[in-house]
Amino acid sequence: MNASAAPSYVHALRSRPQVWRTLLAFATGLGALLVVLLVAAVPAGIALDRLLGLEPFDPADPSFTVGFWLAGNLLLAALIPVSGLAQWAIYRERPGWLSSVTGRFRWGVLARAATVVLPLWVVYTAVLHLVMPFGTPEFTAATLTLAIVAIVVVPFQSAGEEYLFRGLLFRAVGARFRRPGFSLAVATSVTALAFGAIHGSLDAWALGYYVVAGVCLALVTHRTGGLESAVLVHAVNNTVLMVSVILADQLDDLAVVTGPVLVVPMIVMVLATLGLWKLAPGREPAQAVAP
Repeated sequence: MNASAAPSYVHALRSRPQVWRTLLAFATGLGALLVVLLVAAVPAGIALDRLLGLEPFDPADPSFTVGFWLAGNLLLAALIPVSGLAQWAIYRERPGWLSSVTGRFRWGVLARAATVVLPLWVVYTAVLHLVMPFGTPEFTAATLTLAIVAIVVVPFQSAGEEYLFRGLLFRAVGARFRRPGFSLAVATSVTALAFGAIHGSLDAWALGYYVVAGVCLALVTHRTGGLESAVLVHAVNNTVLMVSVILADQLDDLAVVTGPVLVVPMIVMVLATLGLWKLAPGREPAQAVAP
């Protein structure tokens, strides 16, 4: 990575634009994700259920179990090192450069982003509980323990998805195009559509929400020059929702939300993007660190 060039985040791999690298990055990243979702999650979930002394997840009669939920989150968190190592192997850029254009995860950027994200999600959570009640919270030892586990684990799951979609794949597409604006537009569109598709919902409202979220998170990543703010938005959103479900003791009855109510989180994502865009002074220049 050359400090004098100081490329934008989406253009950071432009020095190696070969199409085979882009295709290999997608094959590696999405392949790892599919292994997590379709292969590893079930046996890992069954093993964790048994370890916890719970009725194990049954693929023949699927219902959400604690072990399956925990295994899925931990396996998705593994996409952080997988994405970083894939970038290193395919593009010869060290894993640290996936975090930001400075070659590291910038905690100061995350802290500044929190001044926008946290107040917005407090209001959003209050509105969400009015338009889509989760039920009366049950503050038992089990629900409180699971809520604490969610607060610790879910942010890593969210970060794993960000390092794959807004990290490795976003840059792999962006490297293919010379013009920065066109590169950003194509990379944002492709990764947002892939993000929506991988969630597996055929419902138009749910798919629309995931695509809007993917676009917003890509724009935030571009504006800030790194993944910190996108990770924060994704993590806060998922953690708030999961803790609400857990405290209502509905973890085993998760269902895909659909309908016009999904306009609310879409609006929140757009507001977060506007706030973070205005907050960011622009991307930080790259530091002189050899790949």
